[in-house]
Amino acid sequence: MNKHLTEHLRYGSPSAIPEIESRSTIDTLLSHQSCRAFSDKPIADDIKRLLFAAGQSAPSKSNLQQYSLVDVCSSSIRTELIQMFPSIRWALEAPMLIFIIGDTHRTQEINRARNHTFQWEQTDAFLNAAVDASLALAFMIAAAEGLGIGTCPVSKVRESSDAITKLLKLPKGAFPICACVFGYPQKETQSISPRLPQSVVVHQDTYQPIDFSEIDQYDEIFNRVTGPPKPRYAEKFGEPQQSTWSDNVARQTAVLERPDFKEMCERQGLFRK
Repeated sequence: MNKHLTEHLRYGSPSAIPEIESRSTIDTLLSHQSCRAFSDKPIADDIKRLLFAAGQSAPSKSNLQQYSLVDVCSSSIRTELIQMFPSIRWALEAPMLIFIIGDTHRTQEINRARNHTFQWEQTDAFLNAAVDASLALAFMIAAAEGLGIGTCPVSKVRESSDAITKLLKLPKGAFPICACVFGYPQKETQSISPRLPQSVVVHQDTYQPIDFSEIDQYDEIFNRVTGPPKPRYAEKFGEPQQSTWSDNVARQTAVLERPDFKEMCERQGLFRK
């Protein structure tokens, strides 16, 4: 893909991204697009090992490496997952299905084995593990897409986080963050979703007030590039006059989602009741 076209698609309009001699990694990142339709071609074991190595190459808080990756190959486990989440069957049947786990269990076991008492504040410990795991996932996604493998993170699995915890036999101190699917795309090009302009996301020195004219402009760009999004929770809020990204943000965050996640974290020993 032409590099100038890539820059245009990432922000929905021409942007000042500097030229550098080698851009292969940058081009891969700027061309990211979620893939939801995979061919039947399997991902070879050596490629899997390469992707796991890429994930483990991510930065980690104090090199604690507080994450685990569960590679779900079992057909029986996949069948149970499909029964739990029939609407994402396309993901649960992907060639490679990985669950991304925040993992303070291993840290606590090492702590105990070396005759110490785990003393970290629970919220900080939870955040450290979640960030470590998220960085590992990002590195895996970048590596996969650099090899022509499509990816799509799936957060829907947290809607039944307690069931996922039991199904994957996660020990105390480990918790599911999301799943991510990998596979060779059925078609070469997917649509690249425009992102918010840097003027909204990047703040100079201090946090700046939101300029809603830029949000409105982004809504227009998003709809022009991808078409109006499907309205979220239309059964609760009705059909909007015009569906937009910002309207969907407001709708989705006006509904309590995943109410059992905090309870699961308490049962897993991550937060005190």
